Order: sequence, then C-alpha cells, then structure tokens
Amino acid sequence: MSVLWVALFAGLGAMYYYQTTFDARINSMNERAGKIEDKYQKFTDQLNDLEVKFVGRAKHVRQNQNDIKDIYSKIEDVKRMHSQDMFLINTRVDSLGAVVDNNLNNLETQVEALRKVTTSLRAMANQNQITTNQQIQKLSRDLEALQKKVDDIEVLVLPREEGSKKRR
Repeated sequence: MSVLWVALFAGLGAMYYYQTTFDARINSMNERAGKIEDKYQKFTDQLNDLEVKFVGRAKHVRQNQNDIKDIYSKIEDVKRMHSQDMFLINTRVDSLGAVVDNNLNNLETQVEALRKVTTSLRAMANQNQITTNQQIQKLSRDLEALQKKVDDIEVLVLPREEGSKKRR
C-alpha cells in the first residue's frame, strides 16, 4: 500500500507538474495569440482605412474617367456638327489660295514687263540724250560757222556801203 500511495502521489505530482506546465504553455500561447490578434486587428483597421481611402480615390478616378469620356463625346459631337462647315471652309480656302497664286503670278508677270519697259525707256532716254547732245554740239558748230560767215559778210559788205554813201 505504501507503494500505491507513493505511486498515487507521484502520479498526482506528475499530473500537477504537467498541468502547471500545460497551463503555462496555454497562457504563453494565449498571450502570443492575443499579440497576434492585436496585430491582426491593427492590420485590419489599417486595411479598412486604406480601403476607405482607395474607395474615395476610386470614386474620384471613376468621376474623372467619366468626365474625360464626356469631353471626348462632346468633341466628337462638335466634329460631326462642323465637319461639313470645315469641308466648305477648306474648299474655299483652297480656292482662295489658287486665286491668290494666280494673282501673284499675274502681278509678277506685270512687274517683270514693267521692269523691261522701264529699262527700255531708260536706254532710249540715254540714247536720245546722247543724240541730242551731239545735235546740240553740231548746231553750236554750225552756229559758230554761220556767225563767222556773217562776220565775214559784214566785213565785205560794210566797206562797200560806206563807199557808196561817200559817193552820194
């Protein structure tokens, strides 16, 4: 019986030892689980905050995407509304460009013709000036020659007239 008692006490002691170590391990696991749960809760809170921020941003992103789509649709509407007008404007601009080019060519032709006429007139005026100067020089020489002849005639005629006056 005493062995039984010893075995009983030894069994109870072992059970007590295992129970206390088991409790300590359970407490340690509970503490670790509490820390993990706190970390999980903080993570969940942060994730929720981040989700709220992303939801707010996503809302703005969607709104901006919708605004951009609206702008593109309005641009397409304006293009459709004014495509015929733009065609007419482009046609008229092309036509006007052709008229301007034609007028420019005509003007350049007229300016070139005017330059030729001006050059011809200058050459003619220079030639006329040379001819006129030559004729003036010839007339001056002829006038001098006539003047000399008149002087010679006066010399010849005046003494005869004086002689005939004296005779009278």
